[in-house]
Amino acid sequence: MKKTAFIYLHGFASSPQSQKATAFAKRFAESGLSLTVPDLEGGDFKHLTISRQLRIIEETLDSFPGASFALIGSSMGGYLAALTAQIRPDVKGAYLMCPGFNFMKRWRSALSDEIQGAGESGLIRVFNYRYNKTMELDLGIFEDAELWEGLEYEKSVPTRIVHGIHDDTVDIGESRSFARKHPWASLKEVDSDHGLISHLDWILDDCFDFFSVQGLLTV
Repeated sequence: MKKTAFIYLHGFASSPQSQKATAFAKRFAESGLSLTVPDLEGGDFKHLTISRQLRIIEETLDSFPGASFALIGSSMGGYLAALTAQIRPDVKGAYLMCPGFNFMKRWRSALSDEIQGAGESGLIRVFNYRYNKTMELDLGIFEDAELWEGLEYEKSVPTRIVHGIHDDTVDIGESRSFARKHPWASLKEVDSDHGLISHLDWILDDCFDFFSVQGLLTV
């Protein structure tokens, strides 16, 4: 059996040092396992796109020749994990936390005023939690996102989704719809918000249990 490499994908305007990423890395280290957490910003938040983040993910996976992969993703990272699982045959399982499905329409709606006011600059200002300040973001992120909106999730990849019922960033209906349409995906709804911090210990246990059942994790 191929060795499993575990990859954690952080969310939009977040970082490999986020609270959840740090907690996952700590739990994996305590279990004697390695967890790779790539920086999906790539040093250029202004020109962030779905495609550029996917390239970073693919480069990360390519650095583990011959391995199978188990992906863990939070928010946008969850969406990216779902996309990666479709385009990479070596992804054998995915654990998604409040995955940011339907990214383009959701963010275009949330930032409609900023987009209309962008003018010729093509730039909007959004709050970046990584730097704790408002930063410029090129509207090209939405044009690029259209390339991925029509992707069909035809490949059966064992997927576990955990979503907070009080999430006011990504509607839990997105995860409900995904799980309903794809029998290889299961959804657990928890009494939490988008951050899921209140259930973090439970989520860590659940993630390990899920990958163990899939035969991807031996601890």
